[in-house]
Amino acid sequence: MKKVMFFVGLLTMFITGHAAAQTPGCDALEGAARDTANQAMSSIHAYGCCTDSVSDCLKKSDSSCKTSELLANEICRLAKKGSSLKDIEDAVARRKKVMDPAAKTFAIEVLPEHIWGNPDAKVILSVYLCGRCPYCSRHVPLLIRTLEASSLKDKVAVNLRYFPIKAHTNSTPAALAIEVSAQMGQAWPYLIKSYENFDAFSLAKITVWGQELGMDTERMNALMKDPKIRASVAASKKEGLTNGVTTTPTFFLNGRRIEGTFDVEAIMSMLHEAVGE
Repeated sequence: MKKVMFFVGLLTMFITGHAAAQTPGCDALEGAARDTANQAMSSIHAYGCCTDSVSDCLKKSDSSCKTSELLANEICRLAKKGSSLKDIEDAVARRKKVMDPAAKTFAIEVLPEHIWGNPDAKVILSVYLCGRCPYCSRHVPLLIRTLEASSLKDKVAVNLRYFPIKAHTNSTPAALAIEVSAQMGQAWPYLIKSYENFDAFSLAKITVWGQELGMDTERMNALMKDPKIRASVAASKKEGLTNGVTTTPTFFLNGRRIEGTFDVEAIMSMLHEAVGE
């Protein structure tokens, strides 16, 4: 009798844990999170190299098809956070729209001085941001730090676009300062510094921070008054409005808009998929 109960227990563990245990990212799930993940992987269809359910695609064990494993890990991550089945299904549906090569793409200018990462990368993550956006100040540096510590560091480009928001005090001079820094080869170092010292911002700090990064303050002051700098910021804002941007940060992956609230792990997963990892 004990042997029968033992084998029944093993069978139950296999049935309830089978889908979630197929990727390392799912192994630690227990209870309700595991159940939700299993349901999601059974109900959600993958895309690209396999269009069956995520769980069925995983069973095929095609090492050249990475999408299903990335989707499974993302599903399990969301389940672990306590997301409902519907929330997970909606998140994957939004992801599909971003990763679909046939999806609508938007025209976004890419300039070498605005790039973080590999300027020759085929995968470009464009971000419209405001220099005085508190949400940007928390999440954009986090994204860059995460990329720097990952295998994607030399495989993607992050493209800086300006979208100063009028309601944010000093958003225009903050954007001008970033563009001035871009013209002096310090766009991203200056941007990160200004975000990391967000609450200390003042107009006087612009040249102080620039000097700390090795920029010539006289040239900075001259460029801050240059109409070309203002025109560049205005053109970026106009481009954003044309592309439907209303809030910051707003991300586009190879010209396709990433919908939903900012989630660095979700963006990283999409970038891994885009580069084929």
